[in-house]
Amino acid sequence: MRPFLIAAMLAAAAIALSSAPASAAPKLRVCGNLTADNGLLIGDITTKRVTCPLARDIARAVPVKCGANGGESCSVVGFSCLVARAAPELRFARCTKPRGNRPLFRTIWFEFGS
Repeated sequence: MRPFLIAAMLAAAAIALSSAPASAAPKLRVCGNLTADNGLLIGDITTKRVTCPLARDIARAVPVKCGANGGESCSVVGFSCLVARAAPELRFARCTKPRGNRPLFRTIWFEFGS
């Protein structure tokens, strides 16, 4: 009986040590700040499952396509973007692209204002 118990405990320990989380969260990328051609400041560009060059391109396009008043939405390069007014001259934006039943599969967050 003892060898069986020791073997079972060793097997359980091996399984516990070797198993990784089933769905590890994707890493966030910090893509920095930029200034658009019209002088608009775009800051704190952060992404999940999106490259920084694409995120910067989308961040430049959102104020033009969605408007800068807040409470508006638009579509940029297949991403659905929402803009919210945070302060008189500050807007928060989030752009998402779903996959399957995960509406926030690819996401870009940033803020903009003067």
